[in-house]
Amino acid sequence: MCGLAGYYLWETTREKPPLPQACSLLAHRGPDAQGTWIAPNGRVGLSHTRLSILDLSEAAHQPFHLHSLHLVYNGEIYNFQTLAKENRYPLHTRSDTEVILWAYRQYGEDLPKHLRGMFAFALYDETSEKCLLVRDPSGIKPLYVAQRPEGVYFASELKVLQAWLPDLIPEPLAIALYLHLGFIPAPLSPYKGVYKVRPGEMWTITPKGLVKRLYYDRTHLWQKEPLTLSWEEAQQAVKETLRQAVRSHLVSDVPVGLFLSGGTDSSLVAAFAKEAGQDIQAFAIGFAEEKYNELPYAEGVSQALGIPLEKAVLSVEEALPLLMEMPRWYDEPFGDYSAVPTYLVSQLAASRVKVVLAGDGGDELFGGYRRYELARRLQPLYPFVPPGTVHLVPYLPGRKAKRLLQLLRKPALTFQSHLFSQEQEAFSWGEVEAMGLTHRPEVKWLFQRDRLPADAFLAQAAWEFLYYLPEDLLMKVDRASMQHSLEVRVPLLDRGVVELAWRLPVHYKYPTGSAIPQYKPLLRAILREFLPASLVERPKWGFALPLRVWMRKGPLRDWIHTMTDSKLLENEWGLSPTLIKNLWRQYDRGREELGTRLWLLSQLGAFTLERRRNRLREPQGLYPR
Repeated sequence: MCGLAGYYLWETTREKPPLPQACSLLAHRGPDAQGTWIAPNGRVGLSHTRLSILDLSEAAHQPFHLHSLHLVYNGEIYNFQTLAKENRYPLHTRSDTEVILWAYRQYGEDLPKHLRGMFAFALYDETSEKCLLVRDPSGIKPLYVAQRPEGVYFASELKVLQAWLPDLIPEPLAIALYLHLGFIPAPLSPYKGVYKVRPGEMWTITPKGLVKRLYYDRTHLWQKEPLTLSWEEAQQAVKETLRQAVRSHLVSDVPVGLFLSGGTDSSLVAAFAKEAGQDIQAFAIGFAEEKYNELPYAEGVSQALGIPLEKAVLSVEEALPLLMEMPRWYDEPFGDYSAVPTYLVSQLAASRVKVVLAGDGGDELFGGYRRYELARRLQPLYPFVPPGTVHLVPYLPGRKAKRLLQLLRKPALTFQSHLFSQEQEAFSWGEVEAMGLTHRPEVKWLFQRDRLPADAFLAQAAWEFLYYLPEDLLMKVDRASMQHSLEVRVPLLDRGVVELAWRLPVHYKYPTGSAIPQYKPLLRAILREFLPASLVERPKWGFALPLRVWMRKGPLRDWIHTMTDSKLLENEWGLSPTLIKNLWRQYDRGREELGTRLWLLSQLGAFTLERRRNRLREPQGLYPR
């Protein structure tokens, strides 16, 4: 994996941002080599930090040049060998980087349609003075772009753009969505004029300006006719597609490991990796709190498959400083505290390997969350719920009953995002509006509800595939692993797997009937061929840490209290001190589910303080304006 940064200036006499500083800021993403290049006309500058995985020689360093083409690239192309062989590219290296440039010469701007893998890249064609900024269809790799009057700036992480452009202004709509969802969805970022390139999107920059387009529209995935397959045929098709995906993801010039939680997805990836004859090492993290500890399952899977497992147990003392460091890793408020165990399992793996496989994507593609089934069951009830029932919420006896009514009170148009938000116990959209950060009409353009499936189960899964998966789960993994210069590959998001999964009959994704609902029935059926029933037929277990337990008292509670200081959040964001004090009052009276909201506010406070510290450390920024 790597880090990239650069610029394209329309005003070529403009002072250029310092590319070496970008390399320094992104060194954790690629410690093996650094390089910069500036076009002879001064219009374009590229910088790159390399984590060497394929062709470890200097010949594969970046920026990579092929005649008048120049490339900085972050990712892996899993069909690069096939492309090179079928098209007889005269390669001078064994790297996938060179294949991208030869493929561009052949396909032009249709290039990304021919790439299978995870990628974010900037490709500059010196002859036409055209620069392409591209992100992969699933959004596995990040790419940020700042649009300014004088030109365009881009980078793998926001910290580069923060350094180059110290006058960035926060975007209230992004902060509002963060409080509602726990993450900031693309194309927004926490700053005005700075955007996340959306999954499957290409930005084309020329001297005439900038054009954005989707080269891969993910909403088309569920608009195709479902395949007519029997259960056995569907199972066989998924198994063969997954098998090929895992094998293609094992191609590497350095050893490959894997994250193993003991859950369905990571266990299936482990089984196919072992079947491929790969000499592979597994890594797992557990907790002292038994309720949250998955290590026994990971140990059982490793023993059953004959894969060595290296493990560690996370303590509250070890987690506390990391929880407080999260704003430094993510450069924006980010609410998914499972980033901490992801950080530590990455640290553990990076001590042995440079590449690991992970099981991300299985839940969204194959029906792995309880809330999908909840959406399906609630959908028929909507016509029979009077609008005034919302006023009954304060009088209901239990938290689950209150949440159920909150879900039912919403019209079908807003059902998907509201259900997700409530399931995560973040702030409802009504509460966000009451804070004065934004208004409902502002977000209609963002969520493509009119292009979601009609079936509520699939609609919820599709919404999360579009937003939650790339901008929460995959972002979490990218930043946490890259802190240790570790590449994480996700075979379940191989394009072949994704396209097959969305065409499967929806009832093959419903949980099977039993005392314990068996989510992802197709994947479990395949896993039974590799593992005993005791390791397959078990409850779903999320990769989370015992935040609520740690928040009850001690230094974590004290830190969250400091970060939610009413003066800090009121002065910066206009949040009501009364609101925050009331949250703490209710939390202390036993409503522990409100701890999630306090955590989200604490990350917003920490992000605010980090911005202030950066301004004090570098008052002019790395790129004075």
